[in-house]
Amino acid sequence: MSSGEAGISKPDHKGSIPSRSVMAFLQARMGSSRLPGKVLMPIRGYTVLERAIGRLRAAPVVDNVAVLTTRLREDDAIVEEAYRLGVVVYRGSESDVLARFYEASREFQPEVIIRATADNPLIEIGSIDRIVKALREENLDYCMERNLPYGAATEAITVGALAKVHRLAQEVPHREHVTLYIKEHPECFCTSLPAAPEAFRYPQIRLTIDTPEDFIFMDQLIRRMPETRHPLPLSDYLPFCLKNLHEGECKALA
Repeated sequence: MSSGEAGISKPDHKGSIPSRSVMAFLQARMGSSRLPGKVLMPIRGYTVLERAIGRLRAAPVVDNVAVLTTRLREDDAIVEEAYRLGVVVYRGSESDVLARFYEASREFQPEVIIRATADNPLIEIGSIDRIVKALREENLDYCMERNLPYGAATEAITVGALAKVHRLAQEVPHREHVTLYIKEHPECFCTSLPAAPEAFRYPQIRLTIDTPEDFIFMDQLIRRMPETRHPLPLSDYLPFCLKNLHEGECKALA
């Protein structure tokens, strides 16, 4: 597939997509104003992208994972890495990320989408199961846990709600940020934002990679942990983060 084409290739590691499936859509691109190529930077032998994929795959409720990237030639490297990891890819618009998600949902046809971003290598695995359970039991359109460390959360959205957002959202920020329209128009959707379990309720901890300083901290954090199994639960990393908050190693949100 050339870099100018949209679409998919290669089956996911779990084969065909079952009905009522939950599929994680991992948003990834090489371009970044602060830290270009960050998603393919390695930490202890695993790229940041691979670490995010591994955590999504570890969630019992997730049936399949897809990497959603752009048609830009620079993102061919992301496609190659996804193929190496046995993950399907959808390539779409660079700027209209909402359209990219909507088109991928039409292609793969899951029931529920987990939205995640590839600059978050320490996604809270258990949260994925909790938000999907809430989505189904409460018949929601959208669910996300509040007060997790910044970069640990994912979002659950039904395909029907995504299609509605795609139809209604017209402003540029709503096209660039997939779920922003839902957050700004909660009256149009059935949503829930439950608080995370108390053991994970540390919004002051920053666990995303957006700057060189973020990467240095994440690299140091992961290297300090004996990865006897992969992926480790997020709870294993939190004591170090909490201990070092006062030293500025684990930066609070601005």
